[in-house]
Amino acid sequence: MPTDPLLATKLHIPRPRPQLVHRPRLIQRLQQSLQRPLTLLSAPAGFGKSTLLADWLASSAIPVVWLSLEPSDNEPIRFLSSLIAALQTCDPQLETRLQALLHPLHSPSLEAMLAVLLNEPAVQGIEQHHLVLVLEDYQVITAASIHHAFSFLLDHLLPEVHLVLATRKDPPLPLARLRGQNALVELRAADLQFTQEETATYLVEVMGLPLSAEQSALLQARTEGWITGLHLAALSLLDHDDPAGFIAAFSGSHRYVVDYLLEEVLSRQPSGIQDFLLQTSILERLSAPLCDAVCATNESQAQLDFLERANLFLTPLDDERQWYRYHHLFVQVLRQCLQQTAPTLVPTLHSRASRWYEQHERFAEAVPHALAASAPEEAARLIEQCAEELVSGNQMQTLCEWLHALPESLILARPALCLIHALALLYTNYWEAASTRLQLVEQSLGSGEDVQDEHQRVLQGQVVACWSMLARLSGDLESCVALAQQALDLLLETERAPLTHMARAAAMLSAARAYLVSGDVTPASEYRLAETVAFTRASANYRLLTFRVLILLARLQVLQGRLHQAAVTYEEAGQEVPRPEELQVVANNPIYYFGLGDLLREWNDLETAEQHLAQGMNLMRDTLSVDADELWLGYAALARLQHARGRDDQALATLDTFMQLVQHRHVAPALLSQVAALRAYLELAQGQLQAASHWLEASGLSATDAPSYPREQEYLTLARVRIAEARATQTGPGLLAVLGLLDRLLAQAEANRRMHSVLEILLVRALALEVQGDRTAALATLARALTLGESEGYVRLFLDEGLAMVALLREAQRHSLAPGYSAKLLEAVSEPGAGGVSVLTPTASSLVEPLTEREHEVLQLLADGASNREIARRLILSIGTVKKYVYNICSKLSVQSRTRALARARALHLL
Repeated sequence: MPTDPLLATKLHIPRPRPQLVHRPRLIQRLQQSLQRPLTLLSAPAGFGKSTLLADWLASSAIPVVWLSLEPSDNEPIRFLSSLIAALQTCDPQLETRLQALLHPLHSPSLEAMLAVLLNEPAVQGIEQHHLVLVLEDYQVITAASIHHAFSFLLDHLLPEVHLVLATRKDPPLPLARLRGQNALVELRAADLQFTQEETATYLVEVMGLPLSAEQSALLQARTEGWITGLHLAALSLLDHDDPAGFIAAFSGSHRYVVDYLLEEVLSRQPSGIQDFLLQTSILERLSAPLCDAVCATNESQAQLDFLERANLFLTPLDDERQWYRYHHLFVQVLRQCLQQTAPTLVPTLHSRASRWYEQHERFAEAVPHALAASAPEEAARLIEQCAEELVSGNQMQTLCEWLHALPESLILARPALCLIHALALLYTNYWEAASTRLQLVEQSLGSGEDVQDEHQRVLQGQVVACWSMLARLSGDLESCVALAQQALDLLLETERAPLTHMARAAAMLSAARAYLVSGDVTPASEYRLAETVAFTRASANYRLLTFRVLILLARLQVLQGRLHQAAVTYEEAGQEVPRPEELQVVANNPIYYFGLGDLLREWNDLETAEQHLAQGMNLMRDTLSVDADELWLGYAALARLQHARGRDDQALATLDTFMQLVQHRHVAPALLSQVAALRAYLELAQGQLQAASHWLEASGLSATDAPSYPREQEYLTLARVRIAEARATQTGPGLLAVLGLLDRLLAQAEANRRMHSVLEILLVRALALEVQGDRTAALATLARALTLGESEGYVRLFLDEGLAMVALLREAQRHSLAPGYSAKLLEAVSEPGAGGVSVLTPTASSLVEPLTEREHEVLQLLADGASNREIARRLILSIGTVKKYVYNICSKLSVQSRTRALARARALHLL
């Protein structure tokens, strides 16, 4: 059970009062509703929704989780935290396992988080029983993300879990669809209102009024069975001189009751009770010590006891009767009256409440009262006190709302507060505003050089950590790494100042990502990532951050060409999140599925790869919390997989979807250039050489450039386009500049230990040499690629280079170059379900009938310059048979001579 007493009040299951009108007709309907996913109690205030639920649950052996909602629960992470605390009542270990999912460096998906929570073994309840999750006062929820998450949840709810929503108005959920699916039970005002029999029982037996059946029926008719209206009437009738006259004049309308509460119920109370009610109405929850502080008295416990005995709309929030709340309708009237009768007292009352919460180190609860007291200085100081609590809880929306309520001059005058605002803006994707705030903090700190003051040093380190994150997000990777190191130097590992530990983790994570994006996968970079894993593992709160860093490490190992080790690291990452469904929650981040799916794609396990990539796509649906470069990894992998399976139209549509997703985001231009390059690659594969050439002209790239890793794929696409152009126009000697470019790319990749890149560059280089006419050098280059690729099981890098690579692999096999591996790759070309090969030619589809294996061999020998006699000798054939093969080749290629056959074959990548 949560140790926070205020949070515990939200989880308290109301106990039915000793004197209660039991309603078996409704309890039976509630019991029957367990066969359906959702029960909706929708009626205005005062219809007894909570009382009915309390009576039902008290008479049932059903395991129950109860959560009373309030406006602050509109922040998704706060909502999730409250829900975790509620579910923790079923399993005390639940918080330990799941609270880390709420860390701001994870930003979990609300839908996925809810799914994980309700898949918890403890949540599923005892076998053959149900778990009932009651959400009271759901009408306070206005956040579309929470409504959307509940719609998702209703579609994926376990049969053991039953949801109950008690609300004053219908929620924006797919109620019509649920009705059509017979998945919804509804209790509305017409169902909840007291019948004549229930009214008589309440007035005569519960309230002890000597009324006739006719008088009870008249009150029921006047109030239309509205329970609060009946209760107000009963309170007046207890000491009324003329019950019959009162009943005749009574109107049970809601509007009338507001006035009635002021004129009759409140005015009839002793003056001390009136003052207590009005002054404590500013509070969301009441306890005797808090009320003593607000009212400047020591009689609050006695007054609370009086109100409860008098049944004056006071609801206990725990079994010990330490915390209470007023009925919602009643407290609204009290606040209205307080504002009308003593407006100058309101700020004083809020100030007292704020001070009490602060004295009890409940800083987050103190802030709203300080703001309501028009005490911005106090509010600012309190925000600084509770900032780490809110940031750690990912309650950035609440932070931003509080800060927006403060004068700008006050924020600027407090560097720590300005930094907190920058951090909140950064995590909510307002990068420019965050940058402006950081600049202001730096100005207040001075140059930042040789910082002597301890507080300033920590503040400077936190600022630099934020700059490191912004540098990575903007694509300035060199600055990102340098700033991250500077932040780590300023923020000592032993430092305990607020937000310091998180700033260190953020700096380390930014640097780790920057190593990947920059292509620096040397052992030194791997060591830094391993250091980050050790740092995050040292804190239970960073368990899922460890998961994310391991994913980065696996991606680094892929770039190193260590596919098997990467698979082991992915498995290790999965062990950090031992239950499979929790993988759906981590950071709202599908990078695990994207990375593993792309690895499986490379191994040509296309079916499993597609399942993983689809899972990742489902997780990131409509989210903006995943970094664009990580998002691109998934979309690029999916497009390449669709291409491998011959679905190039789908692959191009996937790129369009990615562009739509990021069009309103801060995306580094280099990333958009990568998208355009992959599109050109796919167009080239579809035979659209002209479109690919147009991309190259518009890109501004040149084979004489000094390339860098972030644009490596663009330059490889440039090389492929130039090779295709040379093949189509038979201008192989013009590829010298392309070969020079590939050599520079190769040198860079080797220097940074990116053996994955080395392998891909070698394959493109082999094709360039082959088109240039240097078959010996092409085979030597391919031999090196085969040596690199064989031990790690590479497949798609070879096959995706198309038919020209297939022809070169056949030649390698004839020369006994990695014969077993070459054979395996060639088998994969026609393996059912494993995907074919890229064509990468403008006219491949015009080949009516494919060449046979023997015709391929004859064609290759023709290209080597062999005569018919030499071909017959080498293949042990008669000259007549060779002539027949040559005739068939020319016929299939739609040409009439050997020379044209060879030109056509090169254009089709058959050579």
